[in-house]
Amino acid sequence: MARMVFYDDFGEMECLAGDTLPTFEIGVELEEGETLTGYSMQLILADWGQKDTAVLCKTCTPMTEDDGFTCTLTSADTAALSGVFQMHFRMVDEDGLSQRKLAGALTVLPVPQGGGTA
Repeated sequence: MARMVFYDDFGEMECLAGDTLPTFEIGVELEEGETLTGYSMQLILADWGQKDTAVLCKTCTPMTEDDGFTCTLTSADTAALSGVFQMHFRMVDEDGLSQRKLAGALTVLPVPQGGGTA
């Protein structure tokens, strides 16, 4: 079984609604000869005030090196969001057991409206 380690809080991040965030790369420590075959990972966003209900759940993509996963929150993912969210990455093993790998807070701010002249 791949060694799943809980990585601490990644801190707070902030973006504007409609932003595309940089791609997250989540590594998994593997023993010699192990692969991630049968494993999956999800990026889950939950409203900070209602952490038991996901507002977004994305399946992450396995890396070609077979040592982790990547995931990107796109403009379409963040466009309708506003507020503070708990963001975490959940890894599921081949037996269906899951473990949170990485967690933190994501604040999505509304896009400022209006504007002035210089």
